[in-house]
Amino acid sequence: MSNNNSDANETTTTTPPPPSSGGGVGRLKGAVAGDGSTWKEALFGLAGGVAYGLLSPIVGHPFDTIKTKMQAETQYKNATFVTTVKGMYQSQGLRGFYNGFLPPLLGSMMYRGAAFSTYSGAYSMCAQVPLLSQEIPYTGGLRPCVLVGAMASAVVRATIESPLDFIKLRYQLGKGVMQDATTATTTLGSAASSATPTTTTATANMTLKSFFTSPIANIRHLYYGYSTTLIRTMGLLGGFFVSIDYAVRYIPDVVNAPLIGPFFKGGICSTFAWSLCFPFETAKSVIQSDTTGRYKNNSSTNITWTVLKELYQQGGIKRWYRGFGPGAGRSFVANGASMVAYAWFQDTVRA
Repeated sequence: MSNNNSDANETTTTTPPPPSSGGGVGRLKGAVAGDGSTWKEALFGLAGGVAYGLLSPIVGHPFDTIKTKMQAETQYKNATFVTTVKGMYQSQGLRGFYNGFLPPLLGSMMYRGAAFSTYSGAYSMCAQVPLLSQEIPYTGGLRPCVLVGAMASAVVRATIESPLDFIKLRYQLGKGVMQDATTATTTLGSAASSATPTTTTATANMTLKSFFTSPIANIRHLYYGYSTTLIRTMGLLGGFFVSIDYAVRYIPDVVNAPLIGPFFKGGICSTFAWSLCFPFETAKSVIQSDTTGRYKNNSSTNITWTVLKELYQQGGIKRWYRGFGPGAGRSFVANGASMVAYAWFQDTVRA
């Protein structure tokens, strides 16, 4: 009788066994990372992440441009998705949907490669530590190594992505990258009077020469809204990697089905994660699009909550989720397709 119970338990268990001290138990099929050598896993994650990052903006950038305009451009403040699409097409044609495409394309390859590499390396390293590889009680088998990997990945991604996202958003809205109406000295460190609240060509367009006139001030300008980006990315990657961890353990037949499985895994898990952190994405767009300097006096810890409060007063929770339709569409299609590429690469190189 005891043998039958043992067999049944072995059949129904969904949680992978803890890694052994002699190199781990390998990679659960469909998982983002394994628990082998830290450097090996980091390199696998880097290469797969670059492939993921290459495909994602190609598929998703038009959706992202629509979302940004609905969130941050006055002209489309109350417009529907269809109205926004029509307005963009009439004013700029198809090319308008890919405004600011180059920075996110290059940036996506960098920050997604770094993010997957960081997650894979941190996960692998933590999986070798007994305390971090044991299941957290009452979580359905979630292990601390997944959370540590996700948080480390979020810090790396936000640090790389924030200035690139800032540049992309300004191009999407047709605003100068260095446009800042508070002072000319804020963005270019020039000797111009700080009392002139007008935007000049010098402040709106950054050249290599102007950047090095005051590099620290200009770097700070490009990182405007970083704290909000970090909070958003913590929620995004936390939700993404945790939901993938659950999916590969509880519904392996679904997420490992040829082609459809990885698409489902990437699309559903990423869109779920976006639904958790989207208010912070909206706040980030508002902050980074601001050229009036209205938030400059807020500390990095207060600016996020100040903007969220303002947005809530404007339209409640609905305002927080302004543009979620195109954002979710971009997330599902782009991350679904990108996860197919990531899974194919991982399975190929690990075979």
